[in-house]
Formats: sequence, C-alpha cells, structure tokens
Amino acid sequence: MRRFIRFIVRSDHRDRHRCTGVVASLRILGEAGRLPDYYLAHSREIFGKLNAGLPCPPFEEKSWSPDCVSWFKVNDESRDWIALFREIVTILEDSDIETGVIITSRPGMIVYEDAYQVVAQSADY
Repeated sequence: MRRFIRFIVRSDHRDRHRCTGVVASLRILGEAGRLPDYYLAHSREIFGKLNAGLPCPPFEEKSWSPDCVSWFKVNDESRDWIALFREIVTILEDSDIETGVIITSRPGMIVYEDAYQVVAQSADY
C-alpha cells in the first residue's frame, strides 16, 4: 500500500485547504524580516534546492479544484525531499509557527504525479 505525507501550517483557518503552506510560510517569514541571519541563509539554500530539483506541479496551468493539495510519496526517491521539508518545519517551529504532519494511504483523487509527489483532490484524512 502506498503512503503519502503532507506538511502543514496549523492556523485558525477552518478550511485546511486555504492554509498557507510550509514553503510559502518560510518565504513570508524571510521577507518580513522575522528570521535570524542563519535561518535566512539556510532558507535561501533550501529554496535553491527546491527550485533546482523538485518538479513544480502545474497548479496555474490546470483547472484543478481548489481542494487539490500536494503530497509527498513515502518512498526512497522522496526521502531527501521529505528531509528538506522537515528542515523547513524546524525553522518554522523555531519561529513560533505551529506545524503538523498528515500521513495517509488515501490522499484523494490523484490529478498529477511525478517521481516524488502527487497532487490529489481532497479526501477525508
């Protein structure tokens, strides 16, 4: 059975699909001047790795439902990306941003897939 993992920012927003993601939250903290220099430098390294190697699902090109969200596949190919996202989570938590992790075998109806991740229209998780 395949498993999937999603990193989230917990917020008071009732709709979990409207919450800001961990990558965007890290970018916002940096732009707002809320990261110490060492985390700011590390976040730039993280963004460089993401931009250089992780495929970006074509959210803007597709007419996917707003309920579509990205999930990492829990497999050997995704291991390094999941570890990188755990680094993002650490920075966010050290900056008083509450995060969470969701693991499921049922992410919903998959509308996109690459070697590392899927985009799925929401299911109950």
